Amino acid sequence: MDTEHRVMAELLALKDAPDDVLLDPVEAIGVTSARSLLYDEAKRLRNTDQQAKLDCIALMNRINELIRPA
Repeated sequence: MDTEHRVMAELLALKDAPDDVLLDPVEAIGVTSARSLLYDEAKRLRNTDQQAKLDCIALMNRINELIRPA
């Protein structure tokens, strides 16, 4: 498994994790990189795995909410 797929799997595994647990790997790889990976994965899955696509989008939206200033 290449690095991109490993990071994607790790991010998706954290979809139900507490906010602080999710933010650690996101900050480690960079917010922009994390969102880009999730977006690209959602595009790739759009015709093959709707649930995984929705998980990517939900996680991307959650990251956006967490990093948005209060």
